[in-house]
Amino acid sequence: MNGENYGRKELMVYLGIAAVTLIAIAFLTLRIFDKRGGIEIMQKENIEARDSTIIHGIRQHSKLYTAEATAKKTVTYTSNNKLSFKFAGFEKDINLPLGKTTVTIPVSVTYKAYIDLERVTMHNIDIIDKKNIAIILPDPVLVETAVNIDHSNEKMDKEIFGKKLTHEKYRELVRDAKKQAWDELPEEDQRAIIERAKLSATELLIPQLKALGFENIIIDYSKNFSLRDMVREKL
Repeated sequence: MNGENYGRKELMVYLGIAAVTLIAIAFLTLRIFDKRGGIEIMQKENIEARDSTIIHGIRQHSKLYTAEATAKKTVTYTSNNKLSFKFAGFEKDINLPLGKTTVTIPVSVTYKAYIDLERVTMHNIDIIDKKNIAIILPDPVLVETAVNIDHSNEKMDKEIFGKKLTHEKYRELVRDAKKQAWDELPEEDQRAIIERAKLSATELLIPQLKALGFENIIIDYSKNFSLRDMVREKL
């Protein structure tokens, strides 16, 4: 009888030790998973904080205006004052003697390129690793910033019976000069101010990104960007 009691007590001891061991293992396992989960959460929070800092640092510059280019165009307009006759169903115009008016308007148009950095999102950013980052800039926009008329060289030669130039016609001629100036702006000039825009963005953003620990930084436009598709804003 005593042997049976002793055996039962010994079994109970072993079961108790096993239970305590299992509890300890379960507790340690939970601690490990909890610690890993905490690390993952911290890593995720750190990544989100880093991304937010990058985006905020870029967007704070808003529209980044850069280099400029100037195109000049002189538009010439000639009109003749006429008399109109109607006779027997026919109509005929006859230029009046001394009825010519010739106008010459020299116009210069200044353009600047800007990059709207407020449009940058994480879709524009490729964080390769802790040291390497690439940023694709939004497409640059070319905007007219000034239109100047050289009044000192502006001419209007009106003969005795010539018509005066109306204000509406004058504005139309200036608009034509602006369009022709843009059409004749050399591609190399357009490309130069676009490249200058990228360089300015690079010079502005690289110090910020280096302060965040990045060493190799690439800043460029989309491969799909072309001068042909470039947006132009008019005054």
